[in-house]
Amino acid sequence: MIPLWLWIRVSENENGKRRLALPIPIFLLWIVLVALLLMLAPLVLLAGLILLPFGWGRPLFGIYGNIFLLLGSMSGLSIDIESRRQHHLTRILLK
Repeated sequence: MIPLWLWIRVSENENGKRRLALPIPIFLLWIVLVALLLMLAPLVLLAGLILLPFGWGRPLFGIYGNIFLLLGSMSGLSIDIESRRQHHLTRILLK
């Protein structure tokens, strides 16, 4: 399943217990991306059929299919960024 929300969480651990959480709805981005991929599908199909005798058609179809696999595997991605000097922790989550 594709991630629908991007959460950016910033926390400070030492003296100040400041926490900030910013939810960003990325499902709106996916709607635009799917519309773009559907509009480009006939052009990719035509280019793939033209380039098939030269050996470039199969990789072109593979790249187009791997875009959907990449988006589906991003769910649950977590990136933690910690500052050495100021003891800040920034966490980026895709849910």
